[in-house]
Amino acid sequence: MAKLDEKGFWQNKEGNFVHPQMVPIDKSLEDELVEKLITKANELQAAMREFKKYAYGECESFMDMLKAEYGIDRLENSRLGNVTLRNFNGTNEVQIAISKQISFDKKLVLAKEKIDEYLDAKTESADPEIRTLITRAFDVKNGKVDAKQILSLKQYPIQDPKWKEAMGMIDEATEIVGTKSYIRFKTKDSLEGKCDLITLDFAAI
Repeated sequence: MAKLDEKGFWQNKEGNFVHPQMVPIDKSLEDELVEKLITKANELQAAMREFKKYAYGECESFMDMLKAEYGIDRLENSRLGNVTLRNFNGTNEVQIAISKQISFDKKLVLAKEKIDEYLDAKTESADPEIRTLITRAFDVKNGKVDAKQILSLKQYPIQDPKWKEAMGMIDEATEIVGTKSYIRFKTKDSLEGKCDLITLDFAAI
């Protein structure tokens, strides 16, 4: 419900308090609905956070138990600590994935300048769409560039010395500043079926 003062008056968007009878019926009902849904959303978010903590804890305890009691280390050959756990017939699985968080130092500016030199030299023969894709990789969003876009430039099979020098500068500019862990749940309705992600993200539902 809307914020009330000691007299039971409702606070409006301007911060003023008005008599309940001055609140239109549609606004009163809208307030009630929104407050109810927000309360439920907060409860669900808290439950999801608790489940995430529980799921990680259960997986870690399981792997610790395997190592301590049976000498089995599921992470021994794992890349960055990634691991997938499956039920016996493979229809359900839990994945823990660790991704690197990448940043770039000032050498990235030099790499961009070298790429511009390459593109300028290829002005007549360069595909405009390719040029746009390349330059767009350096767009700044929320104060930083997209690491995936920058590193994707290394996939182009370009042998020009300026381009190769720029790719070397990107390598030198790349810094691993941390890691982020994800846990995913997948299931399929038959042995031959496709594994579907159990979505716990409203935006993806």
